[in-house]
Amino acid sequence: MQPKIVWGTNARDRQPVISDFATLVNGHIQITGGSGAGKTHQLRAAISQIIATSNGRPPTMHVFDIHGDIDIPGASTVRFSEQSEYGLNPLRIGSDPHYGGPRKAISTLIKTLDKVTRQLGDKQRACLRNILQDVYAQHGIYQNDPSTWVIDESASRLYGGDTHRLYLDVPINEKDDAKPFGARWDGDAKCWWIGVDDYKGGITRWKPKTTGRTCPSLEDALIFARRKYLESYLGADKKAITQLELVNRAAMNLRRKTLASLRTSNTEFRDEEAEAELDKLRQRAIDQYKDAVLSVRTGDELEDIGKYDAPDVLRGVIDRLETLLLIGIFKPKRPPFDPSAPVWRYDLKALDLEERKLFVLFHLRDLFLKAIEEGESSDLKAIYILDEAHAFVDEDEDNILNTMAREVRKFGRSLICASQSPTHFPEDFNAAMATKVILRIDETYWATAARKMLCPVESLKAIVPHQTALVQRKEKGSKNSSEWARVYLNQQTEARRMTEEFA
Repeated sequence: MQPKIVWGTNARDRQPVISDFATLVNGHIQITGGSGAGKTHQLRAAISQIIATSNGRPPTMHVFDIHGDIDIPGASTVRFSEQSEYGLNPLRIGSDPHYGGPRKAISTLIKTLDKVTRQLGDKQRACLRNILQDVYAQHGIYQNDPSTWVIDESASRLYGGDTHRLYLDVPINEKDDAKPFGARWDGDAKCWWIGVDDYKGGITRWKPKTTGRTCPSLEDALIFARRKYLESYLGADKKAITQLELVNRAAMNLRRKTLASLRTSNTEFRDEEAEAELDKLRQRAIDQYKDAVLSVRTGDELEDIGKYDAPDVLRGVIDRLETLLLIGIFKPKRPPFDPSAPVWRYDLKALDLEERKLFVLFHLRDLFLKAIEEGESSDLKAIYILDEAHAFVDEDEDNILNTMAREVRKFGRSLICASQSPTHFPEDFNAAMATKVILRIDETYWATAARKMLCPVESLKAIVPHQTALVQRKEKGSKNSSEWARVYLNQQTEARRMTEEFA
């Protein structure tokens, strides 16, 4: 049995006004009302009734709580902020040939950043696209080979399982490059490793070794972009850059020793062995740089660096990636929601408006890809609930909310969206909602709402806050799907009683 929501009683015939997910053309619901009109109360009541009327396990309800006030008994709640250790990964890809793959993920990332932050120029977009394509390739994911899109990240673990050692994926021909950065060999594990806290700087050239394939993260993209910036700026290859980093490291160590001796008034201090080692490293860097120049034969060797445009463009992309990571929501570790809880509440109160937009849009895309991979279903499996939903939807047909409004029903999913006025939503989005509930809205919206929702202005004027509402339901086979019912709203306890009575 599919769940039901009783909104109240019809003012005309005193019959209950019910949204029955089994008879509606889809499970999408739109609730609109001005500040203080009772949207949050209606959301809580709807969630409670869905749980109470579901036969067996209710659908998992993902509640994106913008203000931190949609408290639901028994909900599994996770707060997201820059201090959280978990978040989302916008570079996850789907395996479906129509919706998945790296190109789709890259395009979505760039379009969403343009939509929300508006900080990327044309050259930076092209540069970021090339960076992400190469980072996906580093992870064995290729646009022209859909078999590489199938990734079970739940089965992926860091190699070794030691909390103090980070094992690295170092090719045998690069071991001599990794050793000077502190990499050590574990004979039992047959792998190079470094201390977890020491994984920074030049050693990040080598990725952590895992027991399974994973999608790249924004941090992977940042590490890659920084290295490409050095190569572009210095006109060298990665081996020459590695040697130059070793020179800098040795010079800094010698400088620290010299300063320490000066603090003890030892003005005659000299570390001849360290100076000799520094000279040796300098010569190696010069030789490596010379080899990089001499290896140029056809001019094609510089094509790779040329993909990333001028160093200042690449520097701009690096700055943008650094800013995104500082927000604190783009972390590959998934949030620890309780899988047995019917309500997963995302507490987004600590995030600012831009951060909330990025989180919601990227995570909805992730949830949509998951729904596609699970396949079509006639059972209602999940509901996505958004307060202040107008902040996330727009006229762009590729906006994930517009896509979900059109297509997510066939995968056993639905949307419940709340906002202050139906005029805040695009017409196509409004048209996709099978149930519309209008609470009291501000008088400045009456004329536009009446025209957009095809309901009389007088009906909007007559709505009494917390007592009445207008409700429209589009049911399968019904000729009266455009009718608006004037409804006496129930209190939550009364709604529960009526739900049980008419279930």
